[in-house]
Amino acid sequence: MFKPHPTRRAGMTLVELLVVVAIIGLLAVTVLPNVASTTENRRSREAARVTSSFFAKAQSRAIGRPEWAGVTILPPPTNATALFAIDLFQANVPQVYRGESYAATATISSSDTGFARGLTFSPDVTIPAVRNVQSGDLIRFDGRGPWYELSETAAGTKVQFRGTTGIQSATEMVSQTERNTPWPTTGTPHPFEILRQPVRNGSAFTIPDGRCVDLAWSGHGSSTFTPFLNLVPSVSVPAVTLLFDATGRVRQLFTQSPGATPNRVTVTGPVYFLVGRVDRANNDPTLPSTYDGTDDTKGFNWQYGDSYWIVIDPASGIVKTSECMPVPSYANATAGLLLSQAFARSHTPVGGN
Repeated sequence: MFKPHPTRRAGMTLVELLVVVAIIGLLAVTVLPNVASTTENRRSREAARVTSSFFAKAQSRAIGRPEWAGVTILPPPTNATALFAIDLFQANVPQVYRGESYAATATISSSDTGFARGLTFSPDVTIPAVRNVQSGDLIRFDGRGPWYELSETAAGTKVQFRGTTGIQSATEMVSQTERNTPWPTTGTPHPFEILRQPVRNGSAFTIPDGRCVDLAWSGHGSSTFTPFLNLVPSVSVPAVTLLFDATGRVRQLFTQSPGATPNRVTVTGPVYFLVGRVDRANNDPTLPSTYDGTDDTKGFNWQYGDSYWIVIDPASGIVKTSECMPVPSYANATAGLLLSQAFARSHTPVGGN
């Protein structure tokens, strides 16, 4: 009589199970870090892309307009000393203010001497608050000549030379003195125009995924790089505004700390915005780098290939992006930073010095 074979229960031997576990462990060690690294790169690349698009949009808005337009970058409102920003705003310079009528005039006092003199306006001038005229705005007279700076003091409105109060001036206004920049006729009414400070438009664009503009290492220039910030601990970090003019070129860099007189700087070299991770932007830029190949939260953003430079050509206003060249070691921070920026320029050809 035929006897059926006994049924056998399917399963895995201990050896087979150990082999599977070993393979999974090997994959975890070799593949998962690469996957995580790819994810970090993708997040940084997307953050750089949308941020550069925001600058390009501002440049497009400025072209053909009589008033400058640009982008304002703000540090976190809850951390005034943070050396990074995640909020960006479209910005524009209001139309030049010439008073409420064609007959509006301003008169410079002849009684004051030195770098600042009193300034009085005709009755048909609504100033300062209603028209958002404030200290740090620029004024010129008779539709020509140099720009001077307005200053509100307890004694009233003053007009002064640029660069006389420790403020970094725009190139075309730097080092004004009574020898090279004579006052308009004092005691005589003059037509005037006031160039006001940029104002933010619309709601903020927030850089996603734990990325930011690392302000500690962002700035302008090439062989002589100038950072946006003066790295002084516990000092409020200024808002940074980059302005384009009607031709689309970079017209001016504008920085202002809360309650302080603004700095206006004419940009002659490429403008660099470093897009990187917030956790690295918290590392103190005044101390030596703590770069560690086993811990990617240490060191500075420009030392890592998953950070990006946004490079803006001052002559054309063209906005381009380039990933950072990894710089794990360097002779000093300035040398390493310039090396990283030189790599970015070689991949995003721009003009300027």
